[in-house]
Amino acid sequence: MIFRLSLVVLMMAVAAGAVVGQEVPNVVVERHWFHGDRAVRITLFDNKMAVTTVREQGLQVFLRQLTLADGEYKIYIKAMAEVADKAGRSDRVPVETIDSGARVALNLPGFSPSSFSYSPLQVLDLATARLVAALDDLQKRVTEASPSQEALRLWKPAIGTLVELFTGGTASVTEVRENGVLVMEQTDTGIIMVVPREEWHLVILKVLAR
Repeated sequence: MIFRLSLVVLMMAVAAGAVVGQEVPNVVVERHWFHGDRAVRITLFDNKMAVTTVREQGLQVFLRQLTLADGEYKIYIKAMAEVADKAGRSDRVPVETIDSGARVALNLPGFSPSSFSYSPLQVLDLATARLVAALDDLQKRVTEASPSQEALRLWKPAIGTLVELFTGGTASVTEVRENGVLVMEQTDTGIIMVVPREEWHLVILKVLAR
């Protein structure tokens, strides 16, 4: 099998499938970038979950996951599918011959599974460069996502729930309006906050209690 997932990533994928009552998701694309003792892996699953892990000297030092919106997922798939049949076809670099570089494995819908390696010193052809750019963007998107974004994705707020704020302090939910708009009152100041659904992860660090 082309795709060798770390145990942690695989467990997260299993959990993600269990949450929505689906089978274990399949890997759509994965890149394993390495340089010396540092390795960075970005994996996109067909349940729209993307996972980034960083290992240094064999130890995991960073892990973050993000479930992409349907439209966002389709944009990444479309961008990669447009060049999948040409990416990595020319000037292949045997991964065992380089000290740093990346291995890319593709299993896009409608395409046969494929894989290739490249070096950061290599001049990439246009198709490969476009695919790498899409992977770079996806990795950046996941890495910079708020840690609370995924946790809040399935949260169903209720009146009286206490949350910790990114700015410090806490607030309690006083009203849940249509389309997920929250009205919250800051505990210490009494300031009223109105937070749209798409901004929850920018305001709420974590849910505390009810």
